[in-house]
Amino acid sequence: MRTLAATALLMLAAPSASALELLVPAYFYPEGQGATDWQTLASSAPEVRITAILNPHNGPGDAPDPLYSDVVDAFRAAGGRVIGYVYTGYGKRDIGVVRAEIDTFYARYGIDGIFIDEMSSRASDLGYYTALHDYIGAVHAGSHIVGNPGTQVPEAYLSVADVLVTFESPAAEYAGYVADDWTAIHDAARFAHLVYDVADADAMQAAVDSALRHGVGALYVTDDRGANPWDRLPSYWAAETARVAAVPEPSAWAGFAAGLGLLAARLRRLAHRGA
Repeated sequence: MRTLAATALLMLAAPSASALELLVPAYFYPEGQGATDWQTLASSAPEVRITAILNPHNGPGDAPDPLYSDVVDAFRAAGGRVIGYVYTGYGKRDIGVVRAEIDTFYARYGIDGIFIDEMSSRASDLGYYTALHDYIGAVHAGSHIVGNPGTQVPEAYLSVADVLVTFESPAAEYAGYVADDWTAIHDAARFAHLVYDVADADAMQAAVDSALRHGVGALYVTDDRGANPWDRLPSYWAAETARVAAVPEPSAWAGFAAGLGLLAARLRRLAHRGA
């Protein structure tokens, strides 16, 4: 009985992987405060899962930048994942240009995947993204692909990305968000939300709670706002990482519950024998 009790207690005490990941649009140049923010990302990476979106200039930019190379290397060495930003003009941009930018990202920065921005939400554009997905898989095998329509899309779009960003808007709009019914049958890790203009740490906590209710596995919440609400980390970054890291994987809770169940069953058998 002591062994079962100790096992259950150890399962409760043992650290578990977080069910949530931070998907950070790191659209800040690595100089001055921007360099500090990249260092903060690297410092946080051992404690919480972070995917940073690298965006030198609406894509990889015209030339390699050693400052970006340095921060990318440091962040990845700390355990973070980096994906390169490309935009598709909602399925209207020349796909050859998009492919070339993807190749440039890999050649310059040794990234882990691609963030496809301005993704269409129209079923008629699915072929464009299927072709892009197949190209990335063939040329850059193992890439982590995040698609950003920023809104709800047909379920078929799950075939063209590992993760779909189904919300990108300010906090005022997040309060009224309702997930499509079909999302409930898929793993939360397939969906992400980006929420900006979230006033303070209390509002951030509420936004994280909302994301969990919506079945989201990756998110980012910031008090930044304006034309580019992704040009710095939020003032409550430490509180946000702590909140996200504290959400356990469902399997961890399932294992703990199983341990308690075994303990309870053993106690019932002992009680029965002693009766």
